[in-house]
Amino acid sequence: YILLMDWHIKTIARKSCLTDKFFVPGDKVVSLIYVEDKAEKLGRGDLLSTEVNEFIVNGDLLGRWTCVIKDTGSQTEDSSQRVASAEELFLSLYTVNSDLEQQVHIESSALKHILALMLERKRVLRAIGPRVKHGDQLYYYSKNKQDYHVPIVDISADLMLRIQDVLSDIVL
Repeated sequence: YILLMDWHIKTIARKSCLTDKFFVPGDKVVSLIYVEDKAEKLGRGDLLSTEVNEFIVNGDLLGRWTCVIKDTGSQTEDSSQRVASAEELFLSLYTVNSDLEQQVHIESSALKHILALMLERKRVLRAIGPRVKHGDQLYYYSKNKQDYHVPIVDISADLMLRIQDVLSDIVL
């Protein structure tokens, strides 16, 4: 059977989870999403890109993305940065080991599906072949010249609530 977990993820932190150093505009921050050991919930670590190799993930890594901290006075989000973050998270979802993939199948599949649709809209991914309603939709990513099988998932309100915080920082 599939283990369903409670996925509550906070938005990006104001300081590094490793060193407690506050982020300042211009800092490159890496967000790591992982399934916590024994807690059966999603964890998130935000840290400076220079600290990633020092951080020990307390569980199985699910995905990651990078962003640059903007000046707090600027309300406009950099669209290209959000697209890059979405691309990075999408690709990282395909590097997860198969044991973890079985455990978090529904949420992982939903993230892949939603990110693929968002990236297709931005012309980063291209759907190959006819649209399918069940199974996998094949997408082509021209930057690495690879095809990705993206599961088609019926996104219920409950499922969207479980993954919304992951997507909130990178919605395109």
